[in-house]
Order: sequence, then C-alpha cells, then structure tokens
Amino acid sequence: MDVTRKTSSVVPSAESDQEDWGLEVLQALVSPSTAEDAALACAAAWMNYVQADRVAVAVFESSTSCIVAHGQRDNDTHVTTYVGRKTTSVALLLRPESLSSGDGPCSIDEPTDVFRWPEHLAAVLVKRDESLVDNERSDLIQDLSRKLLSRWTTPLTSFANPDHMEAMAEFAAGAGHEINNPLGSIIGQTQLLLKRDDKADHKQALETIGAQAWRIRDMIGDTMLFARPPQPEFADCDLGQIIETVVGQLQKTFVGVDVKVHLPASTITAFADESQLSTLVSHLLRNAFQGVQDNESSEGAITVLLACNTEFAASLSISDNGPEIPAEIRKHLFDPFFSGRQAGRGLGFGLCHCWQIVRMHNGILMQESLEQGNRFLVVLPTEVRADPV
Repeated sequence: MDVTRKTSSVVPSAESDQEDWGLEVLQALVSPSTAEDAALACAAAWMNYVQADRVAVAVFESSTSCIVAHGQRDNDTHVTTYVGRKTTSVALLLRPESLSSGDGPCSIDEPTDVFRWPEHLAAVLVKRDESLVDNERSDLIQDLSRKLLSRWTTPLTSFANPDHMEAMAEFAAGAGHEINNPLGSIIGQTQLLLKRDDKADHKQALETIGAQAWRIRDMIGDTMLFARPPQPEFADCDLGQIIETVVGQLQKTFVGVDVKVHLPASTITAFADESQLSTLVSHLLRNAFQGVQDNESSEGAITVLLACNTEFAASLSISDNGPEIPAEIRKHLFDPFFSGRQAGRGLGFGLCHCWQIVRMHNGILMQESLEQGNRFLVVLPTEVRADPV
C-alpha cells in the first residue's frame, strides 16, 4: 500500500480540556475536504472516542481502487493514524470481514466490529475492548462514520444516495395513490366523450388528452413499482443464462450496434429472483443502447461481461462507447422521473428500478466513466459451481 500521510496524536488526560478537544475532533468529522481526510477522521474518532486498539477504514473511489486509513494505539496515551491507497475489488464490500484478510487492504486481525455500507462504497473494521466503552457511544460513532464516509467517491463514479432514494420512494407511494384517482376519472370521461362526439377535430383533441392521461398512468405505475417493489422470489439462477436470454430478446432492437457478450467457462449461480435480474439486465442494456445512439464519431458498441470477483461475489459489467455522461446528469442518474434523454423519450425509471432490484439482492450498483464511454457495474452475492462433466 502506498502510504500518503501519517499523523500522530496524544490522547488527552483527565486534566486536559475535554470540551475543546472534543470540539476539534467533531469539526474534523463534519467537514472533511477530501476522501482521505474523511477516512482519517473516521479512524481517529474510533481511536479517541471508543478507545479502539486498531481501526481500518476502506473507502472505494472506483470499482478497483480504495482509500485505506488505519489507526493503531501504540500505548495508553499515543495514537497513530495513516492513509494510503490499495488496488482491490469493490466486491469485498459484500463480505467486509474479508478486508482484514491477508490479501485484503486492511491489516487488522479479528475485528470486534465490522460495518459495511455498500451504497456508500465504504467499510469500517474495529478491534476494541468492549468493556471499556458503553454501547451508546459506540453506536454514535458508528452513525457518524456512515454519514462521514458517504458519497466520497471520485467525480467519475456515481451511485444512488439511499437516504434520498428512500425519501423519494415514500413520497412516490403517497403521491401515486392520490394522483391515480382523478386520473381514472379523466380517462373514463374521455372515453365516454369519444363515443358520443363524431367531429374529427374533437375526436383528435380527445384522443390526445387520453393518450397523455395514459402516459401519466404509466408513470404512476412505474412510481408505485419503485416505491413498493414486489419482494424477490429467491431461487438458484444461472446468471450467464439470464444474460444470454435477455440479449437474444433485445438483439433485434439493437440495430447498427455491435453487442459482445463475454461469459466465464464455469456456471455462476446466484440465489435471486430470475425475473427481477432479467429486468435489471434489460434496463441496463437499453440504457447502454440509448447512450451509443448519441455517438456520432464511431459505430456503436456494447460489451457485456460477467466475471467472478471472489468465491462469494460476481460482477456484471455493461459498458458502451457512447459520449461521456455530463456531470449535471450523473448526479441524478438514479433519481425517479429524471431522464437524460430528450423530453418524451423516456419516463426516467429504468435506473431507479435497477437500484431497487440490486438493493433487494444485497448487491452493489455503480456507474463509472471510461476513457471512451461509460460502464454500469453490478456486484451480486453468488455461488460458483463447476459444470457437470
């Protein structure tokens, strides 16, 4: 690991000014200027407030690179923290205890506390004497850690803000129900008037009203599906087979686009809802196809790659060679009702449905900008089974 910074601090004695020292640490917690500062502040908080012997903080800035901050107690009065970078797989967040293993980025043996926030691409491992600090203080630092480490990826990586998404889902559930009632009346009355009126211009106007009302109903249906998605019906699923089936179904749609699929030799099995995973792959493929349609400099190309990252996780990568997604669009990629397309070309629910599906399958969904194009990456818990001979 390339260590970029190392700091030392002295733990205050009983006679020191605890209030001023506590204020200084809390200010560092709430206002870090970089991901490195956030990771260091998190490690320092566990060392100083919870009397931890060792702390390891991992914050992924991409799917293959993470910032790692360590804290260690040298003696009763001296604490050292340092930060660096490590090349590893974001799949480790599905089982953060593996971060403390010999091939992981965090050198801490048998942590007593393991916290993971895949939606923030962060994990914290702590080794402490549980008899020294009450649980209330530990719970406070845990909550501060989650907030502190949220959304510290680079500008080239995007993912959904879970708090924001949950708030929108709650709003969508209430608003969708209230809008559906008057909308049903509008559609019903429009259909009655169409039967009674023979004038061509009146019929055209009523048909336009009806079509737009049905479009709103479709949007409300998507809203309710996002807000209250059906629970997955879990069963063993062959991820490679799902991908091949969906690509085959959409192949005729991808006119003029070169779609390449790379699958591993071994069968990768996930305990998942096959229908929901098919919907996930379909939405991501359609999103990639829409992206390459805007590429005027070269022929559109989409690459689908299924790979086994670890013995417990696999990744599905769908990349395209379309133009880079602008920053003002990237920050809203997973928001319901938001679409980067021209008005009328999409309802803006594809990616937020993808987020819900991945969330319910305990996985990770993120978007990355490539040197030429864009990539959506899904990491799912899996089992790898050798094909029968």
